[in-house]
Amino acid sequence: MINKKTNIFIILLLLLSFTVFGCSKPVKDGENPEQPVEEVKKPLAGGELVLPITQFDTLNPILNKNESIFYFNQLVYDGLVFLDSKLEAQPALATGWTATENGDGWTFQLRENVSWHDGQPFTAEDVKFTIDALRTSNGNVEKSIFSGFVKNIKNITVLGSHKIFIETNSAIGNQIENFQFPIIPKHKYGSPEDVFKSPKDLLVGTGRYKVEAYTKPNYVRLKSNDKYWDTSAFVPTVIGKIVPDPETALSSVEANEASVGKATDFDWEKYGEDKTLKTYAYTDWDYEFIGFNFNRAITADKSIRTAIAYGIDRHQIVNDVYFGHATITDTPIHPDSWLNDASAQKYGKEQERAKKLLADANWRDENKDGILENELNQKLSLTLLVNNDNPRRVEVADMVVTQLKEIGIEVIAEKVNWEEYQYRLNSGGFDMVLGGWKMSVNPDISFIFHSSYMGNSNFIGYSNPQLDQQLMEAALAKSAEDRKQKYRDVQNTILEEIPYYSLFFENNALVVKDYVKGNIDPKPYNIYNNIEQWYVLEEKE
Repeated sequence: MINKKTNIFIILLLLLSFTVFGCSKPVKDGENPEQPVEEVKKPLAGGELVLPITQFDTLNPILNKNESIFYFNQLVYDGLVFLDSKLEAQPALATGWTATENGDGWTFQLRENVSWHDGQPFTAEDVKFTIDALRTSNGNVEKSIFSGFVKNIKNITVLGSHKIFIETNSAIGNQIENFQFPIIPKHKYGSPEDVFKSPKDLLVGTGRYKVEAYTKPNYVRLKSNDKYWDTSAFVPTVIGKIVPDPETALSSVEANEASVGKATDFDWEKYGEDKTLKTYAYTDWDYEFIGFNFNRAITADKSIRTAIAYGIDRHQIVNDVYFGHATITDTPIHPDSWLNDASAQKYGKEQERAKKLLADANWRDENKDGILENELNQKLSLTLLVNNDNPRRVEVADMVVTQLKEIGIEVIAEKVNWEEYQYRLNSGGFDMVLGGWKMSVNPDISFIFHSSYMGNSNFIGYSNPQLDQQLMEAALAKSAEDRKQKYRDVQNTILEEIPYYSLFFENNALVVKDYVKGNIDPKPYNIYNNIEQWYVLEEKE
């Protein structure tokens, strides 16, 4: 069963509610958010950035569950890998890696001459210690948001001071992207269990910035790490300004008390009215879809699913409900990902095509009431399950009802509370479901469609041996070229079969003071992406 309280950062869960306001320009298929064009001016040497962080329980990256600290900690700690702008894993504390022949393990070569912020050397023992600590949480995301990333790890062997072998239980879920969790120093703890037994703020990392001062409850001051293994940041000082909540964080940017803030709703274009602010949009992890129950004959019928795919106008939904701030997609692969097949077929509103599909399947409107019937005089009527604590999703459901009626399908939106929603998902009490997943850095989507997940996260009851095989082959792929091809095969099967009708990924935005310049390019995994390339102007405008 999906836990409503489960952490939202890395693991996968059905999305809950927001309230949205504002307006925007229309969205196009697969269109990524546009960024403002920067005018290059003279940087300010010795400047500082003020980043708002909401009240938190701990700065320890393993124990933290606060979203703002999750992003902030990426300035202080490194993983074995990091994700580039195409969501592809690149070397960080690991300089290279090779997979075993059967895909059930990785050998990592680690970066040499790296020091912890307290001067101690970084070694393979630190990597083993971090993984061992995470494994003590037994996959419980209530203990650590990174627990799920190591639950498939079977054994760890240190092969030298800067070489390590990590054996996994299976190839499924064994993606290299999993290894971007932060590495913590072994010498700061007695044992892996101590990380959870004696929770405390951990202020020593290997990252681009190191903690200079921490004054509760006001701020955390970072300074540039002059011994960092990669490019040093231009701005030498970062202040983490502690504020009560995300709304206050954003208002502190408006009040010129902070440099950067994450938008809290979909009305961020209003900040364009303030000449001292700029917004930088990005495609987030939040993926919305309509799922079909394959245990019911009507929705197991491919002609019905295909007609629905051509009967829904996603552009209208995005523009009217999300105010243009969503990126339309046909699969659950993130639009930014190097694995996303941009050439794949796109569904769109083609009502005449939808009507022909239904007519070819012998659905007719014999009584002229606007709803189609089959040869047994049974109406083409479907239920659409939606959780009523998400007003935006309820609005989408109402639009789907209206749009599908135009092609002769009666849809009854069943708006239920969260507990009933979960129960109906688990018991199969729906024809269609309007839902969402918080996708992760791991592109493996086996949890959605693989038959081994039926009765769990594959709550639509979908079973396809061909797709099962393709998902396995994608997990086992060795080279980048082979992996991309395998994921292309996966996407083509999803497009052909339509087990989900993908709607879109929601967009979000970073609101930035105009005196902050440089390569500002927020990503869902790191809103401070490229911070080392940011700078502040000599004269604040």
